[in-house]
Amino acid sequence: MDILGLEAFIRIAESGSFKSAASAMNLSQTALSHRIRKLEQDVGLMLLQRTTRSLALTRAGQDFFPKARDMMLRLDRLYEDLRIEGRRAHERVAIGCLSSLGERYLPSALRTFRERNPTVDIVIHDEHAAVLADRVLAGQIQFALTILGAQHWAQKSRVLFEEDFVAAVPIDHPLADRPQLTWADLVGYPLARVSTTTSHGFILSESLNTFAHELDWRYEVQRTHMAGSLVIAGLAITVLPRAAIPKHERVRVIPITEPSIRRTVGIISLSGVPLSPPAMQLQRMLLREIAKEWG
Repeated sequence: MDILGLEAFIRIAESGSFKSAASAMNLSQTALSHRIRKLEQDVGLMLLQRTTRSLALTRAGQDFFPKARDMMLRLDRLYEDLRIEGRRAHERVAIGCLSSLGERYLPSALRTFRERNPTVDIVIHDEHAAVLADRVLAGQIQFALTILGAQHWAQKSRVLFEEDFVAAVPIDHPLADRPQLTWADLVGYPLARVSTTTSHGFILSESLNTFAHELDWRYEVQRTHMAGSLVIAGLAITVLPRAAIPKHERVRVIPITEPSIRRTVGIISLSGVPLSPPAMQLQRMLLREIAKEWG
């Protein structure tokens, strides 16, 4: 469809003058005449009768003019609606993170981002790793801070750091003064674990294999924050990645060996799809916060 030709025809029909239409469209009369000729050639009909002294619509032009004008008005409204939607999309950033990582690194990054982008709304999906991966693939979030594992072909990932699983022990617990623990040291004490349906629980279950059954998993929770709360209350020991353990005066963090268990943390996004400018800016600020701890 010849949009430029249609616009030229409508302007001429409304103004009744090539000169006025050319001026309104910031075109030369020659350029405007070229657009009309091209439109008439495309439709195979004369739409205007013009001489050196007069200009009039042909019968075909008279029939076509109101329909063309209505169509252009609808197209203008459609285009404006699309622009509004585009502005709203750029004013809203949806990201994902594991709760443990988000609680540790996001607040400072968000504070800086909010100072520079006061009108941008941010949606944070703090969910399990598998859910975050699905949301990235569906285009529901622009990037996610999560545990890296098997990668879908449509995703791209960036490794940020690796960290050990460590024990969070109540400050008055018999093991609290130990500089280091083995998994065997934990046998016989009440433990709290995150469900094996989560990435953290799955990593522990797979790494410990049959030895996991010798441990007294007295409590099972869905979120790392709840596991930390049980430690603060003195009810159990928990084993979590270091970044997931709450900083609290009643919690002692102790390394665990034999075996040492680690997780790899990174950022995932959709391959081939660039981040919006606000999302890119927020990601850079988040990476700076993480670099303060991990270099």
